Amino acid sequence: MMNSIAVVRVRGVLAFAMALAPVAPLAWAGPSGATQVETIRTSYLGPEEGETLTSWTERWLDGPVQYIATEEEIRIYSSLEATSQRLQFIRLFWERRDPSGRDRENAFMDEFVRRVEYANEEFGEGSLSRGGVPGWQTAFGRVVLIVGPPRRTDRQLGFPSSISQRPAILWGYDARFPEWPTNEMLMFVFQRGRWRLAPPSNFHEPRSAFAAGRDIERLSMLAEIPNDFIRVTRALNQRSLVRTVNYNNVINAVQADVAFPDADFPFTWTTEFAPGAGDEVEVTLKLSWRMESLVFHVVEEDFETRMVIQVALFDDDGEPVAETSDQMNFTVPVAELAARSDEIVERVLSLSVEPGTYRLRVALDDHLLGYRSVYSEDLIVPGR
Repeated sequence: MMNSIAVVRVRGVLAFAMALAPVAPLAWAGPSGATQVETIRTSYLGPEEGETLTSWTERWLDGPVQYIATEEEIRIYSSLEATSQRLQFIRLFWERRDPSGRDRENAFMDEFVRRVEYANEEFGEGSLSRGGVPGWQTAFGRVVLIVGPPRRTDRQLGFPSSISQRPAILWGYDARFPEWPTNEMLMFVFQRGRWRLAPPSNFHEPRSAFAAGRDIERLSMLAEIPNDFIRVTRALNQRSLVRTVNYNNVINAVQADVAFPDADFPFTWTTEFAPGAGDEVEVTLKLSWRMESLVFHVVEEDFETRMVIQVALFDDDGEPVAETSDQMNFTVPVAELAARSDEIVERVLSLSVEPGTYRLRVALDDHLLGYRSVYSEDLIVPGR
């Protein structure tokens, strides 16, 4: 059984993730002066650029996670009204699926993000800004979210137009899926302007009302995803739950009326330059923020927070020329946190490049809630 999680209240407010906050103006030790910092939300699972925590949590179940959430989870999350409660739910949602258990990374979450990215890259329909459909919302994408990309792909000609108006596409996998016939490939057919996943064949099944109903479903193609695959989805979603959690215990521990900052946090970094090896210049970033700006969760007798900082420099072609990262883990005894709320947390990261103009990118990965925020701007690295 997992430990109940509570949110730290510091100075009467609820402290939330540093990674979601707009960056304060950048302080430079170099000659270029301060410039506007661009904030980008890059994760398909997290807030979009300029979006608040409240807005993101309100639409969280409208995103790709809707297909891997259990019916109970959907019911519980839909009943939540406070942003603080939703954030705690999201954290436990990913943690109960983590096969490694409180490791540096959540293997399940990382694989799911890869599947969403693959679906969007391969199956997106039209420009999203013009009402296009993201790949994860297509029949192909939805299958990828549940069982991953296919091992083998084939096209089948010769179907009558009443079945498929284009050559059918077959996907093969090495694994056997529950609730799906053994060794039967997944077949996508094109009808009425949409690709649809066809139900499996039932040639070897005895005639019954169920089989007749599936014949009707197969011929009419009323849905993009047949009921058979929905049953596969439910079975695999249950298998993914490797830990037992009690959402209600956690939610009840969070006061629904707690105020919390949904915008600015005191986050800054400074950039310094020093001679490096050969013709290179060592670029050092000093990042700092207040302890009260971090998300802490109660784990036994301590407060914990986890985040990964990634720093990279890109050339004019958008190619990375130097990058580094650091894991930021904090464990603070429960009795000490309130007294340390004003403490400044710092991290120093260095990388070396030749003099020139680059695009500096600072990415903050919140591995507990499953999103990334990226802050970037132009950086002039002076000569020695």
